[in-house]
Order: sequence, then structure tokens, then C-alpha cells
Amino acid sequence: MIALARRRPASITLFAALFFTSALLAFAEALWSLSDQQVQLQKAYPAFTWTRDAVIVWQSAWLSIALIPIAMVWLSAVRFARWMVTIMAAPKLLGLAMIAAQGWGLIASLSLAWLASSLLGPIAVALLFTPASNRWFAHKGEDDPAVFE
Repeated sequence: MIALARRRPASITLFAALFFTSALLAFAEALWSLSDQQVQLQKAYPAFTWTRDAVIVWQSAWLSIALIPIAMVWLSAVRFARWMVTIMAAPKLLGLAMIAAQGWGLIASLSLAWLASSLLGPIAVALLFTPASNRWFAHKGEDDPAVFE
């Protein structure tokens, strides 16, 4: 059976790849510094005892949550997801701007995985506003009889 589908623009596929890579790097960074994450979470949420297993579950949940907007954009062209990830990227951009304002010394002290994750997320979001992406959202990923896959 031949399925009819609108071909995803490269910007949408690249968004999904970069956004997932960003989330995966953040996850790896958190697992690499598990004891630091445990201390930070214990300070932020003192009512809960943060064991190493609990931190792993917490970080796994965040990785899973990152998959939701990817699926919403890549599979269904949900416009809300585009704006949701844009709003979520705003604090990252602000944080990156504040770090950049501090100079190279602070940037050099940061983890490469954290820095890459923080940069890839906003880059991925910017791809959601290319002309091809705008057409994808305008047509909401609908079937295109001219494309056979």
C-alpha cells in the first residue's frame, strides 16, 4: 500500500535531530555529574530524599519530556509545540547571554556538554521559523498527493 504524505522539510528534521541531541547531552552531563545533581536537587527539593536512583529517574523523565515537542513538531506539525519550545528556549538564551557577558574565563570553565546542549536547543528552535518550516506548520503536515513514499 502506498502512503501519501507531505515530505518533511529538512529544517524540521534538523530541528528534531538538534533538539534531541541537546536533550541527550543534558542527560549525559547530568549522569556524568550524578553526585552534583543529587546535591542540587536535594537543595531545591529538600522534602524528598534524592538517592542516585531517584536522580537518574528524574533526569530520564526530563529526557522523555524533551521527546514530546519533537513528536508534536515532526509527526503532526502542531503549532503550539513550536511556540512552547520557543518560550522554553528564551531563558537558555538569556543565560547564555549572561555567561557571554562574564567573559571567556567563565565560558572556559563550563562543561563542553552543557555548553553544546545550551547552544543546540536555541539553534534547533530557530529552525522552526524558516520558510520551509512555516509552510510545514501552515499545512499542518497534511497529505500531499504529489508525494509518494
